Amino acid sequence: MKKENKIVIILFLTAFLSVLLLYVCVFDNNSENSGQIPVTPTINDVGKTVYVEGNILNKKMTFTGENLILNIEGKNQDMIVIFIPKKSGAAGIYQKIAVGDKIGVFGTVEEYNGTLEVVLKKEQDLTKRS
Repeated sequence: MKKENKIVIILFLTAFLSVLLLYVCVFDNNSENSGQIPVTPTINDVGKTVYVEGNILNKKMTFTGENLILNIEGKNQDMIVIFIPKKSGAAGIYQKIAVGDKIGVFGTVEEYNGTLEVVLKKEQDLTKRS
């Protein structure tokens, strides 16, 4: 192989590694939430799946003891209500999380008694964040 060809290959590899390093250092910081940007749900989001993230302000099982309600502090200090039905693993999630934990949740926005809630469909849609 000619010397010029070797230089071109080395330059190409250097450029490729530089771009890869830039991606890992700058753009991959959101990998913990799968690249999703947390939102604060609005009435326009009813029926849509959204990603919310925040610190748990309180947690409580419903009166029947089967469903879980979380209040989290969203990105703009807005309180977001998370509703976790029994069939979505409410009891197990209750044991795994604590007030103060930072969590990320994928769920469907619904309106209940005039309040917007993010309803969890499956246990895997709630993850702890660091």
